[in-house]
Amino acid sequence: MGSRTAILYKAMTESRLGESIMGGGLSDELKQATFSIGLKGVKPEDVPKVEELAISTLAKAAAEGFPQDAIEASLNTIEFQLRECNTGGFPKGLSFMLSMMPRWIYRDEADGCSPLDALRFEAPLAELKARLASGEKVFEDLLT
Repeated sequence: MGSRTAILYKAMTESRLGESIMGGGLSDELKQATFSIGLKGVKPEDVPKVEELAISTLAKAAAEGFPQDAIEASLNTIEFQLRECNTGGFPKGLSFMLSMMPRWIYRDEADGCSPLDALRFEAPLAELKARLASGEKVFEDLLT
């Protein structure tokens, strides 16, 4: 959902079942991550069609995979955002604290997790890149 070229974004907007995408995406602030998508201006009788379109689009992505160039572009965008850490007018310290909050609340250091792990992105990013380079279908498994 990070760009207009994302498969779910395209499927929803090209369906003409609604006017535009609103909100949505991955939220990992709670103990269990959630994914949502909204479509503005859907007629009540088209709501089941929108739900079916979302589910079938994600099922197709899980079965067929994502285009390699889309994965690379998304990974580059995320890496740039992590390195840049541009919080706009929002205080950086507060932004860092909020990014650590889920690990602080839902995980415990006895499990080998520290709230500071949320700020240490280098090793997980390198691991993700290595898994993708080996041909592993990392993201498709998250959809099933």
